[in-house]
Amino acid sequence: MVGEYSFSEMQEVERDLQLLEVLRWGRKEVADRLAQASRSGNPETLDILRSEPGYQLADFFYLLKARRIETEEDVQTLAMLTKDAEKMRRLGLKVERLLDAIFTADTMPRLLANWRERPGAIDQSNLARLLVTVMSSETCRKLVVAFAEAGYLKRERTAFGTIIVRSTGAMEQIFGTCIREMRRRVQAEGSST
Repeated sequence: MVGEYSFSEMQEVERDLQLLEVLRWGRKEVADRLAQASRSGNPETLDILRSEPGYQLADFFYLLKARRIETEEDVQTLAMLTKDAEKMRRLGLKVERLLDAIFTADTMPRLLANWRERPGAIDQSNLARLLVTVMSSETCRKLVVAFAEAGYLKRERTAFGTIIVRSTGAMEQIFGTCIREMRRRVQAEGSST
């Protein structure tokens, strides 16, 4: 159990503030670098890249890469996390959003088939299911369109009318570079105090 926070321990508070500063710098840096490396100069696209949901999308794809979610079994395990209805409810999801998030007998095979045929390929609606705890499906759709326009995602329509999304790998590089710089800043601050 975490004890009560004390504002009187000034050295500890100062370290907390340094961490907060690094976290804020890192979030801004990810957004700025995504916008700078974008193949699109469209102001609306750049705004989406700089948004909080844009950060969360980049975070998601970074974690797929960093956690080595590579096989069909890996992605199935990831998808099964949405089946924990009680956990999802604790996260504040309303019933209709919770139902939209669950992978069913119809949606799970499509997720696995797409991944099996092209590792890393996710149906756009399944991507929205995986991101349901942090954004709506419409926000996810808008992000996918903008990130594709910027050159971070590839979108292709299948013969079945679905949209398959794959990362180009660039956003994971940007996100990972910023995370590493954040970690090094925190370590440098820690060693100087």
